[in-house]
Amino acid sequence: MAEKLNAHRKGATAVESARVADAEPAAPDFARVYVEHFDFACRSLSLLGVAPDGLEDAAQDVFGVVSRRLAEFDGRVSLRTWLFAIVQRVAANHRRSHRRKNQRLLPLSPATRAPGASPEDNAQAAQAASLVQRFCDGLDESRRAVFVLALVEEVPAREIAPSLGVPLFTVYSRIRSLREQLQRFLEQHEAEK
Repeated sequence: MAEKLNAHRKGATAVESARVADAEPAAPDFARVYVEHFDFACRSLSLLGVAPDGLEDAAQDVFGVVSRRLAEFDGRVSLRTWLFAIVQRVAANHRRSHRRKNQRLLPLSPATRAPGASPEDNAQAAQAASLVQRFCDGLDESRRAVFVLALVEEVPAREIAPSLGVPLFTVYSRIRSLREQLQRFLEQHEAEK
């Protein structure tokens, strides 16, 4: 009797599973959706105002969304209606992009141009900073400290000497030496160009 009960339970479970499977249709296959609805999507895009030269891109966008969202399709509406909602959004985006691209751009007036250095000036300043960094990388720690304080930050030598524990005339000597070394370094770099 227990065997009959177990067999009945297994049969009931199979019947229940079949009912659930019938109630929830499987998500459609993307390749099938693409083949069956591509022409519909292109016609709809065209009728919704997508320019002829943008139809391929718009169709690609539609089916990109379809491929990502197809698993979410629950069958409450027809596949064609669901697809048309995607087509509408994509068409609106493409029309908006097309309008933006075709708007005539006006040159900036001199009053609205950004103040300051030009891009070329900024590039030259970045290159100069890179050269100074390379020069500093070649210095020992005490000479680098003098270079930064005296030549970059323009701290007076009389303040540098006590902070580094170096005699004042040694600081002056190092500053002069560093200026000469930097000059040679920059000349050498200019010759290498």
